[in-house]
Amino acid sequence: MAHKITLQQAALRADHANVTLFMLRKAIIDMDYPDIETALTMASKLMESVTAWLLEEQHQRENAQ
Repeated sequence: MAHKITLQQAALRADHANVTLFMLRKAIIDMDYPDIETALTMASKLMESVTAWLLEEQHQRENAQ
């Protein structure tokens, strides 16, 4: 199965998720529950494709050996 995203896209999405979580950590005191839930959902969505990419890459590398 071919990767659905590129390495660059995976790296960018991981970076965006990291920034989102950093911002959430800094602002959580001033946020209400719906805002916290939205930020966590955004980070989760960013990481879904990154996780899938990494798992597929690992599988491909293991099969190439």
